[in-house]
Amino acid sequence: ICQKEGLEADDLLGTLSSKFDVHSHIYTGDRDSYQLVDDKTDIYYTKRGITDLLKLTNENFVETLGYKPSQVIDLKSLMGDKSDNIPGVQGIGETTAKKLIADYETLDGVYEHLEEIKSPALRKKLTEGRESAYLSYKLATIDRNCDVEINLENCKTPTQFSPEVRDMFVDFEFKSLLPLLGDNKQEVESAEIEYPEIITINNVLDLQSVTQSQGQFFINLDGDGATIYHDKKFYNVVCEAVDLLCMFSLDQAVECIGRIFENSANKVVVYDYKSLLHYFNSHNITCNCEVDDLSLMNYVADYFSTATNLQELCSEKGYDYKYCAFVMSKIYDEYLEIIKNDGLERLYYEVERPLIKVLYSMENSGVEVDLKELETLGAKYSDNIKQLSTKIFDLCGCKFNLNSPSQLGEVLFDKLGLKSGKKNKSGKYSTNAEVLESLAQESEVVRLILKYRLYQKLYSTYIEGIKPLIDNKTRLVHTTYKQTLTTTGRLSSANPNLQNIPIREEEGRELRKLFVPREGNVLIDADYSQIELRLLAHFSGCKELIEAYVTPQMRRQAKAVNFGIIYGISEFGLAKNIGVDVKTAREYIATYFKRYSAVKEYMDSNVEFAKKHGFVATLTGRKRYIKEINSSNYNLRQFGERAAMNMPLQGSSADIIKIAMVNIYNRLNKEGLKTKLILQVHDELVLDAPKDEEEIATKILKEEMENAVQLRVPLIVEVHSGKNWYEAK
Repeated sequence: ICQKEGLEADDLLGTLSSKFDVHSHIYTGDRDSYQLVDDKTDIYYTKRGITDLLKLTNENFVETLGYKPSQVIDLKSLMGDKSDNIPGVQGIGETTAKKLIADYETLDGVYEHLEEIKSPALRKKLTEGRESAYLSYKLATIDRNCDVEINLENCKTPTQFSPEVRDMFVDFEFKSLLPLLGDNKQEVESAEIEYPEIITINNVLDLQSVTQSQGQFFINLDGDGATIYHDKKFYNVVCEAVDLLCMFSLDQAVECIGRIFENSANKVVVYDYKSLLHYFNSHNITCNCEVDDLSLMNYVADYFSTATNLQELCSEKGYDYKYCAFVMSKIYDEYLEIIKNDGLERLYYEVERPLIKVLYSMENSGVEVDLKELETLGAKYSDNIKQLSTKIFDLCGCKFNLNSPSQLGEVLFDKLGLKSGKKNKSGKYSTNAEVLESLAQESEVVRLILKYRLYQKLYSTYIEGIKPLIDNKTRLVHTTYKQTLTTTGRLSSANPNLQNIPIREEEGRELRKLFVPREGNVLIDADYSQIELRLLAHFSGCKELIEAYVTPQMRRQAKAVNFGIIYGISEFGLAKNIGVDVKTAREYIATYFKRYSAVKEYMDSNVEFAKKHGFVATLTGRKRYIKEINSSNYNLRQFGERAAMNMPLQGSSADIIKIAMVNIYNRLNKEGLKTKLILQVHDELVLDAPKDEEEIATKILKEEMENAVQLRVPLIVEVHSGKNWYEAK
């Protein structure tokens, strides 16, 4: 419980979720909290109690709701909220508000383009309600900088619960919550499902008799033992003291179970095979048999599942997790049927499943960090931060805490008198990136503050953030690739997230100097050239676009206009992106579709297909269901249409690089090379190669990437090498 007299609960939530450098999860029935979603805050909205939660993250927010977290405030400022006494603009409801924000992005955007709004009645409402709109904006903004004395230690939850808690859960039939208490012995079993008899194994000899047999196994390892389903028998492996002289340890159990995987005659089904490979590697166990990964099958075949682990998947399907290996067999059969009937065999068996070992190899290999360059860049960024601070203080005529939004707001808007100062409900000015970027053109101090924030992020996230992740002996960092996270099929990475290194600014690109090959080696980098526009030419069959892509001039033609238009960007959005007025942007879009009429037909056909069937698909048959496509909500429907247009392009791009990764990995192994595939970032792959293998490795990389699939236009790959990633790019 956290409370303070004079502070509202939502302001406390906003403050707590931003106060500490940890990831925060907010469970709430208040939609106002949607604005708090960012890269380290997730919202779980209780649609119908805790059994039906809407999870909103930085990654899925726009996809789910059709607008950005920051636009929650803009919407409320227009349509108001009676429950919170926010007036909004008289006569403007949710539909109109969403249409305005979709067109003009922010409240400021609406009023800056007031004369462009065609409806005289709507213009009149907005003009008369301007003061109310900005008051509503202030009232709707949650304060994330309240003065609250609390530390992270105060926020810990208990790890042990009393027997009374379990008894209460059983009495109230909180079946899905019982596993959270650890011991499942008293869990109420479902009467509808015939579960097998539990055969308890608590010694090595009994386990050996199971692991020496052959056939298909369903196995789940956990921290205390394992469950195994084989030959219609369910085994619960319990690692505990049999007597004072005989101990049955987890290591002994893992060694025995490992023999199942080492026998090539077996077939095993597990959940999260890649993690298991790392675990087995630490026990010197080699996997020689065929392995299916239920987490991957869930990702490919279960279009509406939200499960992120096996326990959640069992619960989602209505099974008792205590029998998880047996349950895995049931879910496996269900997924096999879907993969067969939905034409997903190629995607699962030829792309995603073989990619597991590729990603495991990449994670295991890691990439080396140049410690001297790390110190050099760290010193440079630190020095730039100090110099920028001094310049900002000189221009402002005072010293203050640059990292305090409230102090910064007071200096910029009260002391310096800059316009567009918006206050939140606590009466403090907003100084987020959107506000500062709108002021940058007119104010040198704001430009310096934005530069200061850039260097602060680079220093804290990549210089200081990467240090704890470096192995002191090897100087390697081992990125974790997440294969089952995105709806488009793209890979993501973490610890460190190298895919998020900023590349637009030179300051961000410099970070690539940190990553170097092993001693005596060279880094080879290959990048697909405009792969999504080439896919657009392939899918649409647009003659003019295909011809453009077989000539070198297309490189110069493929500007932001092309990318923006194919992803359904609005006239206002395009105008903002390329620095022209809305009328000019509208003309660009009309000219584009007139020149490439087949592209418009293709995009429209994707939308119509999605409206009829509920999904769109990629080259390999990967499906994405788009429930928003038929929504009565304008904003959600617009989002659904954009997703229908671009998912086949983004998803097929992801499929292609995955196919290339599998083929490169297989070919490097087949030719007995020491070269390793070590990095994947969007449309880019990086090899760490001995110098005497540089020529053949470059040839393999280029050939396999350019021939991953055959399109109507050629796939072009640009390859470079160097002594670090920066030089190779």
